[in-house]
Amino acid sequence: MTTSTRSVGPPSGPSTRAARRPAVLWAAEFAATALMLLAMTLLFRHLFHPGAWLHARLASGDRRLLADALVSGAVVAALVASPLGRVSGAHMNPAVTVALWAARHLPGRQVPLYLSAQLVGSATGTGVGRFLAGPAVAHPDVNYALLKPVGEVPGAVVAIGEAIATGILLVVVVRQARDPALGGAAPVTVGGLLAALIACTAHGTGGSLNPAQQFGPWLLAGAPGSLWPYVVGPLAAALVIGAAAAALTGPADRDRFRW
Repeated sequence: MTTSTRSVGPPSGPSTRAARRPAVLWAAEFAATALMLLAMTLLFRHLFHPGAWLHARLASGDRRLLADALVSGAVVAALVASPLGRVSGAHMNPAVTVALWAARHLPGRQVPLYLSAQLVGSATGTGVGRFLAGPAVAHPDVNYALLKPVGEVPGAVVAIGEAIATGILLVVVVRQARDPALGGAAPVTVGGLLAALIACTAHGTGGSLNPAQQFGPWLLAGAPGSLWPYVVGPLAAALVIGAAAAALTGPADRDRFRW
C-alpha cells in the first residue's frame, strides 16, 4: 500500500533537503508517515468492519480492495504534495529511503533519521487511529489495518510479489529524483502508480510495498504472523533498483551523497 515519491517531493531537491536540520527532517517525515497510517487505519475501520456503513455499500470484497487502493494512492499523493513533502520529500517508506541512498540521492548519514521517523510514525499513526476509532479497529476483519493476502500464500511468494511491485514503483521514484523537472508531477504519478500496484497485488500479497505500512499495524495487533516478507521483499528491491541507478549515473554525480 502504502506507499512515493513517497519519496520525491515537490520542488526542493535532494541537496536542499541534505542541508536541512535533522530535527526538522525527522519531524516532517514522522508526521507524514503518521498521517498516512492514521488515514489507513480509519479507512480500514470503515471499509472492512462488518457494521460500517461503507462496508455495507461496497458489498463485494473486490470493491473494497479497489477502494482501498484508490484511497491509498490519493493519500500518498496528497502527502507528497503537502508542506511536509516539501520538507522531507515524504518518503514514508523505508524502501524509498534505501533506494535513494543506494542511488546516491540521499546522504548515508540521513538514512537512520528517515527510517526511525518512519517506524515511529507508523506506530504512532496506527495508535492514534485506534484511539479515534475505538475497539472496532481491533476487530478481526480490520485488525489495525494489517495487510495480508487473500487466502494462504507462502511467505516467500509474498516477499517476491512485494519485491516486484515495489521495484516497479521505485523505478519511477528514482527516475523522478534524478530529474528535478519531473518533480512537479510526482504526486499524481506516484499516487496513481501506487494505486494501480496495490490493486494488482492486494489478493496475492496484501499490497503493502512499504515496510512502514506493515510495522505499526503489526506491532499494535500483537505481532501476529510473519512481518519478514513485507520487509525483505521491498528492501531487496530497493537495493537492486538503487544500485542499478547508481551504476547508470555519471562519474561526477556518483559519489555526491555517499555519506
